[in-house]
Amino acid sequence: MHELLNGLIVVAIVVFVIARRFTARRVDESRFLVLPLIAAVIGLTRGSPLDAHHEALSAGLLAGEILAALLLGLGLGATMRVWRAPDGALWSRGTWATFGVFLLSVAVRGGMAAVGYAAGVRTGSGAVLLSVAAWMLTQNAVLMWRARAIPARVSVVP
Repeated sequence: MHELLNGLIVVAIVVFVIARRFTARRVDESRFLVLPLIAAVIGLTRGSPLDAHHEALSAGLLAGEILAALLLGLGLGATMRVWRAPDGALWSRGTWATFGVFLLSVAVRGGMAAVGYAAGVRTGSGAVLLSVAAWMLTQNAVLMWRARAIPARVSVVP
């Protein structure tokens, strides 16, 4: 039951993040760390990210997953549309390219999990949540960086 609950938490976070990425939403710097930190804390507390019987191999796979998540997070952040509304607020929304990078992220994560499973590595959902946290954090950081580069509207007073 413990792993089922962890699996449901992972699916809920990923669905929530994806749904938010493909709807227009206001860019809010004060919240860009919240969801990645929640995912990381849950990942560290709800399920072991390492297999006690294969510590070195599972640590290597986790490092690879986190590195891949960081790189794919860069791609996600770079493919999102970012714009400034007439009222000066910054907005973002995912594009078809963002969806393609998301699918690549799922494929990479699935491939790494398959390699681990074939090697006998059995980690909990903690590894998934840690890589999801790295993925979201990188995506949000790129999004914030891009949003800051958009010049503010200047109103001319006659």
